Amino acid sequence: MSNELKWLLVDLNSFFASCEQQDHPHLRGKPVAVVPMLADGTSVIAASYEAKKFGIKTGTRVFEAKKMCPGIQFVSGGHKKYVEYHHKIIAAVDEICPVEKVLSIDEMACRLIGRECQYENAIEIAKRIKQNILDKVGECLTTSVGLGPNVLIAKMASDMQKPNGLVAVPAEAILEKMGALDIDAISGVGSQMKYRLNSKGFYKVQDLLKVSEQELRKAWGSIWGMRIAQELRGVDMDWKRNDSSSYSHEHVLPPDLRTTLGSYQILMKLLSKGCMRLRKNQRKAQSLGIVIRYMDRSRFEKSIQFQETDDTAYLIRELKKMFPRYEKKKPMKVSVFLSGLTAAGQGQLSFFDDPKREKINQAMDAINGKFGANTLVSGVVLGVTGQAKARISFNHIPSKDDEF
Repeated sequence: MSNELKWLLVDLNSFFASCEQQDHPHLRGKPVAVVPMLADGTSVIAASYEAKKFGIKTGTRVFEAKKMCPGIQFVSGGHKKYVEYHHKIIAAVDEICPVEKVLSIDEMACRLIGRECQYENAIEIAKRIKQNILDKVGECLTTSVGLGPNVLIAKMASDMQKPNGLVAVPAEAILEKMGALDIDAISGVGSQMKYRLNSKGFYKVQDLLKVSEQELRKAWGSIWGMRIAQELRGVDMDWKRNDSSSYSHEHVLPPDLRTTLGSYQILMKLLSKGCMRLRKNQRKAQSLGIVIRYMDRSRFEKSIQFQETDDTAYLIRELKKMFPRYEKKKPMKVSVFLSGLTAAGQGQLSFFDDPKREKINQAMDAINGKFGANTLVSGVVLGVTGQAKARISFNHIPSKDDEF
């Protein structure tokens, strides 16, 4: 066992709400809830710590939040703003210690090396990062920082003291400091996995540390259990980039677009966004799928396969063939899936890779990147250019150049 701290994890406290409090001084120190739109029928996306004291959290319905906290302030979320703050925070952290892994819009991990791993030095680096974010980004952007022998322990440590915390857990102190935590303190253990592990007699982290790695793998039901077993014992597992095997884009249709034409136009726009994302990340797709959910809760699904491509024109033609144009139901939500992703240039030569089309796609991407996302678009989406804008999701952080 060692008291070295190899990873530092930065977790922004109530990130979306803190961004709003930073931008709007009159909201500071007050209960704030970020919502997708100012309507009683929506739910809270994020709550400030002042609001959390009243029991308000992500998923709380707006009308319930008003009853729980009569003075709460609601703010419509701004995805572009949060992405801009995200990149400012990355830059502030990088000034002190290079960011190795971006885990989400409000979490990032830094690998410590050499003397940085020594307990006192790691603590000092953490303090400097916390202060640099306050100085360079804003006084409302407080963080909870966790230090540990691997990313999992550092993540769990960052959750132990909120808001504005700093917790260090070297390998030799894992059992002492984390043994009494419920197993859902482990990142990735949701309600279903918690139920599964509880049914096998695992309730606390210390229960998982009492069994062998093989026993835990069996209880977990996958090889991931062995990885967790090793990380809970302080092993620093390799962090390899987990490239997505598919891209998905979806959009809830506004009332005026809940028509056959409206759903068709939005699907085309989502597909165009997906194609640009493929080219930006140097990926190609081998499968296209669409899903249309209707107001009567029924759904239409269809997918096709083809040789790998990132060509917008080709995929638009294929989507046009797939679309159920004679469906009389009222659509409510549409989704596009591009899957079977490969690295560009690593697959077989494709009949679809027309050099002229590649140049046209590259030119369109360059013009839209320079002058705005809707400068050049396919004619079919002209009526919906203001719809289906970029959104932050768990596994995708839009770039600063995306359409918001």
